[in-house]
Parts: sequence; structure tokens; C-alpha cells
Amino acid sequence: MKTGRLIDATPVMDDWWLLRLGWDEAAPAPGQWLWLELAGRRCCLPIRDADEDEGWIAGVLPQGCLPAQIGPGTPATISDLQGEPIVPGEHDRLLVLGEDLGIGPAMALAERTATRVRLLLLGGHYGLPARLVPSRFFIRALADSAIAGVSSLEQAGVPARIALDEDRPGVFEGSVMDLLGRYLSDTPPSERQSLRLIAFGAWGELHHCRQGLAASVGAVDLVELPAIQDRG
Repeated sequence: MKTGRLIDATPVMDDWWLLRLGWDEAAPAPGQWLWLELAGRRCCLPIRDADEDEGWIAGVLPQGCLPAQIGPGTPATISDLQGEPIVPGEHDRLLVLGEDLGIGPAMALAERTATRVRLLLLGGHYGLPARLVPSRFFIRALADSAIAGVSSLEQAGVPARIALDEDRPGVFEGSVMDLLGRYLSDTPPSERQSLRLIAFGAWGELHHCRQGLAASVGAVDLVELPAIQDRG
């Protein structure tokens, strides 16, 4: 563990915050995360972005993970990096999923591999740190379930669909795993088997699905993260 301070703490959409920390080691990548302690509150910070030249790393967290008052200069205790970076192959056809804390790294991976992403599924219990818009991409298997995409990803050429546990226009009301199930059930087997699924989510939430997913798609990578501990 080492000590530092927040460089930045900026609120984004749906009560999520972007946190940026000084970092003097090699830049980490989506799939890696660290423990972060702020004002006595410990949380998992999945890596979303990093700049080795400028010396910082960043991630997004819902307000429920964070102490009441944070900002630039807030003292932080930072663990060593956990996990392994996800490195898709040059010819992979990617189906990417991010649930709750997995949303940030899933979006980051999709942005970095935009031309290889066939679909990005995002969702959970805490809203979304991004602006939703009507999608310009037609996803036949989900045409009756979800039609909203993410503004920044639409501009990057990445089709995304959203699942939340609340009613919003164009959004699937339910779990992102249920949305994944709908997509796979209405996608031809030959197309499913051409996909590499990369899923970011909470410990235990993904593992019990591994066997079924492995039978449905060509390859499966699960990045399991600590579950969110809400402020009580």
C-alpha cells in the first residue's frame, strides 16, 4: 500500500464520479484494478484510463462507494495493482459486457478496440456514467428489448445496449445478464461461435454462468471484481 492524493474528483452522469490519481509506474489497462481508501472508506477502483507520460490513472465509481466529501487533494491509500490486463486478438469479434463496477473498464476496452466490437452490453443497479441516446445501430436480436446507445460510443462506432433495474426510454428493464441471454438466444449459432465474450462484473455474479456461456460463444473471458459495498 502507498499513499497519495486525488488529482481530480469529478461528478459525471447518474451520481457516478471520475477519480484520477497520480501514478508513477507503467500504465495499467482494463482488466486491472486496485484497492483505494478514502476517508477511511475502502473501495475497488477498476482502471478505466491511464496516461504514463502525464503520470495518472483514472476510474469511475458510483457515489454509493465513496465518502460524502471528496475532491482534488483528498488523501488516498492505494494498493498494488490487482488482476491482469485484457488484450484482445487482432481478429477477435468482441462481445463486451460490463455490470456495475465493470462498466468503466468495459467502456474503455470497447473504445480501444472499436472496430472489433460487435456489441457492448452495460448495466446494473447504479445507473450509467454516460449519456444515453437513440442508437443508430440496428441490433436485430434486441430490437424489441433495447434501442438506446451511449453517445460517446455512438460517435466511436461502437453499438451498445443498456439494462437497468428502472424504467427508462430505450433501456431494457432488468439485469444485463438477462439482456445478454436474450441476445444470445436470438443470434444464430454460427455467429455466436465466432464471438469472444469479455465480461466485467462482481465476484460470483459471473462465475456461475461460465459453463453456459462457454457453450454459447467461441471464447469467454471473465474479469471478476469485488462487489460494491454501499454506504450504510
